Order: sequence, then C-alpha cells, then structure tokens
Amino acid sequence: MSKPRVLPEPHRYAICADDGIQMKEFYKGVFEEVFIFFHPFIKPKTIDYELFQSDTFPSKNEIRDNCEKVTWKEFITLAGLNSFRQLDIGLRTNILGLKKEYQDLQSAKLIQETCEKVKIVEPKVISQTL
Repeated sequence: MSKPRVLPEPHRYAICADDGIQMKEFYKGVFEEVFIFFHPFIKPKTIDYELFQSDTFPSKNEIRDNCEKVTWKEFITLAGLNSFRQLDIGLRTNILGLKKEYQDLQSAKLIQETCEKVKIVEPKVISQTL
C-alpha cells in the first residue's frame, strides 16, 4: 500500500489569493507592492461597434486610434450597478469564471444589456484578443 501523495504549496507567482483574503496580505513578503489592473471597457468612436462582434475584430492600433476607454467607475454609473465588486462578479459570471454559487446572473445580464444599449465593448473581449 502506498502513501498518499502530498502536493507542495503552490508558488505565489502562479496563483491568486482565495476569496476573502486581501491581495496585499496574501502577497506580503513576496512583493513590496501589489497593483490591480482593471481592463477598461471600450467605446468605438470612428469604427463600427459591430466589428467587435465578429471575426473582423479590430487590431490593437485600430482600437487605440478609433475608440475611447470607459473606466469601471464610469460603467458602474452607466449600468446602475452598486460597486466594483458587483461589476467584477458580473463580468466573471459572463466568462463562466465563477462557480455557480458565486455567480450573479442579474448583474451579468445588466452588464451585457448596458454594453449592447450604449455600444460599449466588455473588457473580456478586448483582453482575449490583444
């Protein structure tokens, strides 16, 4: 009979903090500073919004030259959301990045409806293609 195998502790460079653990505390002693980057939403100005819905997705240069960024703070106001947390959970629900018990389908739907109504592109679409 063999002994059960024990996995080593995951390397801090390769994992994220578990839910409920603050990032700065999780990475204490590993990094001097911790920064969080929020990919912006994109508002097409001189190119067609429909280009973002097909195989003709604009290049990084086309996005830079023909679109404007919409911050999370601005989008929260546009969508009538309550917080960065609600927006984050809604976005992660849309990309199936959460277990069912943590999903917020109502916020996810509100985000999608706002994007379609105002013709704004979600960050997930942009970050996956650049």
